[in-house]
Amino acid sequence: MAIIYSYPTLTPQMGDKVLGSNLVDASGNAVTGNPTVQYSFSEIKTLVDQQFIEQFSASSTAAQQGPSAQNTVHQIEFGPANNTSTSVTLDVNGKVTWLKTGTYYITQEYYLQGSAAPNNLYVLFRTFDGTDQIGSTHAEIYNVQNVNNAKRVVIQQMVNITSPNTYYVFQMIRDANGANDGTLYKKLNNNSWEVSPSAKITISKLI
Repeated sequence: MAIIYSYPTLTPQMGDKVLGSNLVDASGNAVTGNPTVQYSFSEIKTLVDQQFIEQFSASSTAAQQGPSAQNTVHQIEFGPANNTSTSVTLDVNGKVTWLKTGTYYITQEYYLQGSAAPNNLYVLFRTFDGTDQIGSTHAEIYNVQNVNNAKRVVIQQMVNITSPNTYYVFQMIRDANGANDGTLYKKLNNNSWEVSPSAKITISKLI
């Protein structure tokens, strides 16, 4: 076989192909032996052109929600059920069900507030699939100086869904390292602007 740079140079066309190694399958599972395969430039372009497209955004209008006591898990709710997407749905209890496999981007937004000053809040958040935790625990440590103040919490997470009908829920807990305090509150705004919800979730899919 000749040295690669000795071959003629041409402008590639969409139907042309290049060699590559197949490391994972369409579900993200490792492929045994990493076989050498062909990829067309049109297929490569389709892959590179993918973007995250929002599937839905949902939020809770409840005045407040949170754990009833220390070390008690609270499943976060994001308002009414949402079935507008054919890829992922949300039920009224905050359960997200993935209808299609793929790569998704999740953004959670919360307003965390204490009920008494100077309480030290130690609140943990996690994503849970009913059996295992997905990703790392997100810890928020907050010293309450004024009970009218709230801390905005943003948690961003990218997940690869390999099985349809997989579901996630989003949980919070008041850790014993802090006070038995810490609740999600909606914030009322002046000038007739819409309220800032206690909990909001936005899900986008790589398409």
